[in-house]
Amino acid sequence: MRFVIVSTVAATLVLGASTWVWADDLTSLGSELKGEMGSMAGEVKGDMQAEQEQMKENFKTKKDQMKADMKAKRAQVKSEMKGKRDALKAERQEMKKAAKVKKANAKKNAKEAAESPAPRAY
Repeated sequence: MRFVIVSTVAATLVLGASTWVWADDLTSLGSELKGEMGSMAGEVKGDMQAEQEQMKENFKTKKDQMKADMKAKRAQVKSEMKGKRDALKAERQEMKKAAKVKKANAKKNAKEAAESPAPRAY
């Protein structure tokens, strides 16, 4: 009987100790899972931040490109308008010269007409 009692006590101690080890393993497993989940969350967060930074960079690049395009377009329109202004100015100068020449010819003709004897009808 003593053997049975000793065996029972030993079995209880072994089972109790194994339960204790099993609980400890579960606790360490929980800690490992928690640590792993934390590291995965950190990786995902890092990936999201990197993606967000990439999107910001792409947006900034597109914005800068649009600004450069608009600046080039303004410069082109300004250049075209300057060309048109210069053409109108040159045309106006030509018209002034033509009017001056016409006025000088009219004066010359009037002066010649005044100096020459007028034909009289008898």
